[in-house]
Amino acid sequence: MDKFQLSESDSEIKEESNNAPQLKNRLFQIFFDLFAITIIFIAFILIYTLMKPYTNYFFCNDTDIFYPYKPDTVELWVVAVYGVLGPIFFIILTELKNSKIINFNSKSRELNKNSKRIKVKTFFICLFHALSIFFLGIAISLLITEIGKRWIGRLRPYFIDVCKPDLTKLNCTINTLSGLVYNRIYTGDNFCTGDEKKIAEARLSFPSGHASFSCYTMTFLILFIEARLSLLRFRYLKSLIQLLALIAAFITCISRVSDYHHRGSDVIGGAVIGLVIGIFVNMVTGRVLWEYKIEEKKYELDNNEKA
Repeated sequence: MDKFQLSESDSEIKEESNNAPQLKNRLFQIFFDLFAITIIFIAFILIYTLMKPYTNYFFCNDTDIFYPYKPDTVELWVVAVYGVLGPIFFIILTELKNSKIINFNSKSRELNKNSKRIKVKTFFICLFHALSIFFLGIAISLLITEIGKRWIGRLRPYFIDVCKPDLTKLNCTINTLSGLVYNRIYTGDNFCTGDEKKIAEARLSFPSGHASFSCYTMTFLILFIEARLSLLRFRYLKSLIQLLALIAAFITCISRVSDYHHRGSDVIGGAVIGLVIGIFVNMVTGRVLWEYKIEEKKYELDNNEKA
């Protein structure tokens, strides 16, 4: 009768032999996922360091570039902290809950070694999927936003304040047969006399980087929680987390206008970029987040002899 029994050690050996090809494929997939994310980040760094912003023109009646310079209300490091650490924190908590590594049910505390290993493995697989998709979206958002900023070269509302040109030398108008018309004023060469770093930054108004980054990260968090977090007893807690994410992105966006760092159209453009990328990586690239379900597998040994 013993030959019909499958010992725990035999089942583990069989499972390991079956999982060897899966492990190889998994590592292959991880390598190419990280490779793709790295390529996009490298492209962003190259654009950021090598591509100079377009030197734009303005007209003397463009009153939207004569605002005073103000420091950021929501600084970039603040956006980076809540936009990166916030989603990572909730991703880890959510996947810990889904994988049921820590189970407080007294009836199911006694887990055999194989079951525990499967739960840990499932946790790390889901965690990698979520984090890789999240950072893929960050890379895409940074790249597209930076290309737009440097390609368009739109002047910020505080441009004249940091540029510090000699306004008395400006030839703002010209006489024509139809009357006075405004001249295009070139802002390159020796037009500006202010700090070069601030001047370069003042040429990067559209789209808003704060808006695109915050809207992407918070859109990702809202959709991720909707897809992966189930709270039957605390059903409004998920909505509260999503609301806080929405408020964080909204405050960041409106602060860019009140600080005179962007126009409303700059912020809307950045917000649309972040929103579209957030939906795309969640619903298309990251559809596995919605399709992959955690199932608790039970491993039982049949100790009854079969005649």
